[in-house]
Amino acid sequence: MLIFVAKHLKRCLNEQCPILCSSPQLESGAVFYEHQMPEKPFWVVRDSVELLLSSPPAPAVHHVLPITVSYSAASHNISSQLWKNRGLDIVQGQRKVIDSSILDASNLLASLPEAERGLLDVVFEVRRFPAHGRVTLGGLNLPQGAPYFMQEDVAQGELEYLHDDSGASVDSFSFRARLNSQGRGILHPSPAQAVVLEEVFNISIRRRDSSPPELVSLDVLLEVLQGSMTVITQKYLNTRDEDSTPDEVRFTVSKAPTNGRLVDATKGDHISSFTQEAVNKGQVGFVSDGSLSDGFIEFTVSDGKHHTEPHTLHVGVLARTLVLAKAPEIQVLQGDDETLVTEEMLRATTGGPNEEEVLYKITSVPKYAAVMVDRQPTSAFTQTQIREGRVSVRFIKSTSPRDSVAFVARSRAANVSSVLNITVKPLANIPQELLLPRGATVLLDKKLLDATPLANKTRTSPTFSVIQQPQGARFVRAGGRGPEGDGQPVDTFTQKELDEGRVAMEILNGTGGSQAQDVARFLLKAHGVPPAECVLSFKTTPYNASAVYPATLLKVPGGSAWSNSNDLPGGAGSPRITPASPRWRGNMDWPQGGDAPTTAYTDKDSHRKPVVSRRNNLWSILIPILILLLLLLLVAILAFYLVRRNKTGKHNVQTVAGSKPKNGEISQETFRKTDPANNIPMSQMDSKDADPELLQHCRTTNPELKKNQYWV
Repeated sequence: MLIFVAKHLKRCLNEQCPILCSSPQLESGAVFYEHQMPEKPFWVVRDSVELLLSSPPAPAVHHVLPITVSYSAASHNISSQLWKNRGLDIVQGQRKVIDSSILDASNLLASLPEAERGLLDVVFEVRRFPAHGRVTLGGLNLPQGAPYFMQEDVAQGELEYLHDDSGASVDSFSFRARLNSQGRGILHPSPAQAVVLEEVFNISIRRRDSSPPELVSLDVLLEVLQGSMTVITQKYLNTRDEDSTPDEVRFTVSKAPTNGRLVDATKGDHISSFTQEAVNKGQVGFVSDGSLSDGFIEFTVSDGKHHTEPHTLHVGVLARTLVLAKAPEIQVLQGDDETLVTEEMLRATTGGPNEEEVLYKITSVPKYAAVMVDRQPTSAFTQTQIREGRVSVRFIKSTSPRDSVAFVARSRAANVSSVLNITVKPLANIPQELLLPRGATVLLDKKLLDATPLANKTRTSPTFSVIQQPQGARFVRAGGRGPEGDGQPVDTFTQKELDEGRVAMEILNGTGGSQAQDVARFLLKAHGVPPAECVLSFKTTPYNASAVYPATLLKVPGGSAWSNSNDLPGGAGSPRITPASPRWRGNMDWPQGGDAPTTAYTDKDSHRKPVVSRRNNLWSILIPILILLLLLLLVAILAFYLVRRNKTGKHNVQTVAGSKPKNGEISQETFRKTDPANNIPMSQMDSKDADPELLQHCRTTNPELKKNQYWV
């Protein structure tokens, strides 16, 4: 098999080398040369390919393949030999310029030596005129007797095609392009003419749509600086028309503005009509007359046949003085749906006697929050809406504790840019400016960090993540066992762990002054709400045994340190709290004979509560014991009464002598136990054996009971 290796290729395949190909690939037509068009016109260009022919074991052979690229070469893939002959796309019944971007025969000049090109022109001769339109030159029909035009006429936009509004979808005209010496008549070609090309210029005709052009501007408010000119771009005037080109869509002013005028931005001339193409090229501008009054431009849009309803472009004039007053940040309470923006948070004023309306336009959309008007996201709002309580902010993503909104505040008099910071306010109770002793270990409980409100709202246990450790303290584990035992540093903990007394803060025993300021920062997180940054600010002072501190002290200076077996001994002379004390909230095991932590409370306003001492601890033991003994005594008395009552048998009912019940009252009765030995057995007696005299005193029926009587 013969293998070709292309080692050098100047203008093919982006100059990639080497390129491997085999003889079967050459025979099948899989290898080809593709010319890359240069930027400048040419007629002939030469290229080459250096090949290395290899067919082992035969030695390799070098071969150079010359390539000539020329417009004179016949090709079935190329429809034109001109530098540009792209044809024309036009709407039915419209006219359009034929310029050098679609018709250019400058490559004919490149066929001659460069020294001769300046003496020649390119001449076009129309051989067949279009059947459904006209070709005009300088606004006049191209004459049948002299159908010539120059390449210079095409470059200056003098050549046009005008469609006759017929129903044909295509049209064309044929021409002959050649070179002609300057200064000689067109009918007398130069002898130096060497190349003559005859081609067809195709015209595609699109049918006109039944609907008018549509205005699709993004902004209907044009804002200009007082006394200056502003270019009107597609942001303010833009149309969409499927059957019309930008130069065919025309704006016509029906009501001119009262605070300025429309001008040609390139010449400064006053205009009242312009095309979409002029807007696209930045050739239309508005010049303010120096006043601060607002105005508007009323205009219609037409594609040559259809006219739209009048549209309005508002024009606002901006002055140079606007004072902005805003809060350092807007805080959104953690878990709240939204927070209203008040004038105390954001207000812009011109500083004059008459306050003007200020429009806030958001220029940078926040990533995690949203600005809303009437609970709907917005990109602009006004000072009046802020005053009416209709503007609010909310966090829409629960990933960041802060965000910012860049905006531009605009009024008739001025504009100013700024940034509004939005932060999440923690839903937690955190005291500030605490006074804590140095060298002590403080229990981190609800007196220092309390996210219970957030836990109740989210029904989860919030998490505290330390993002800045205090300089003179550290957070450690308390009440644990094993590797997770006491004294282990901790960076993350939950509210549940705080409630269970499993987190503490060790304060270093520094040698600073009387008071040292310190701070710790946390990131408070909970499910379904954005995180919030909370700050625990405190001051440290040397330990004073007689002082009252607003925290639970697990260890004070002079006491022994924690151990991994949950022993928490206190220092000598330290007050004690037993595990049964109601002031202890932890779940730790206490050593036998060891001193429990000291508990103290303070208030910044000097409302002090007594320190829990050993006497208090003794009463906390005795009072429960006394209460227990009293309860046992009451139980014993009650049991004795119940036992005596259960031992009673049948009773005789006797009325107390000398006592007669009053009307409506129950007579007092006494009960006497009946001796069983005195009971008389009951037996059946035959009436025949009974004494007749005795029977007459016996009753055969039960007597009727009277009031307050009953059978016993």
